[in-house]
Amino acid sequence: MDAINPVQQSSTVTGQSNVQAAVTDLGSDVFLRLLVTQLQSQDPTNPVQNEDFVAQLAQFTTLEQATNTNELLNTLIRQNTQRTQLDLVNLLGHDVLTEGHTLSLPPDGEITISYALSGNAHQVNIDILGPNGQILRTLNPGVAQATGGHQILWDGKNESGDSLPAGVYEYRVRAEDADLKAVPALTFARERVSNIVPGTDKPVVVQSGKTYATEDIISIH
Repeated sequence: MDAINPVQQSSTVTGQSNVQAAVTDLGSDVFLRLLVTQLQSQDPTNPVQNEDFVAQLAQFTTLEQATNTNELLNTLIRQNTQRTQLDLVNLLGHDVLTEGHTLSLPPDGEITISYALSGNAHQVNIDILGPNGQILRTLNPGVAQATGGHQILWDGKNESGDSLPAGVYEYRVRAEDADLKAVPALTFARERVSNIVPGTDKPVVVQSGKTYATEDIISIH
């Protein structure tokens, strides 16, 4: 068996690098035409070495397959993005749960408020706020609550028992432990989806005018 010539091996590696650069810069179609032209115009007394030619074809085939694969993946990604945007239309008229402290009170006058306590609370009060920050109603579960998630139903009425008009309201959670120290709470907004704006980073528009990305949505109701 003949020994491998280091000069030939180096030449082959360099040739592969040149081929890769050519395909990248010129495009596969142009490069293939140049390769055919090179074969047609080669000096019969000094033809292209078999090793170099095979290496060029192998490198070209690999890069061509990689290019086709990338184009296919990009096509699938575009199709999936379009399908996702179309699916978002189904959210119109539904409530979505996100992090926040707003509520879309529906015409039937009932909505569930969700929140999470960071520690055990001896007393919890949920204040429903008006447009100027005034307290319209205070809800009290009436029992101590443990660390974690909780829900309470608001019937849409104020302290006087009058039904409030449908619309967006804010709320806050005031929680204290047995030593009357504040217990931090995480609140969740529940708002009606009013519009979808395709092609944007935050395509979901809720009743208050806030916009959300799909990953911001915790649940749909």
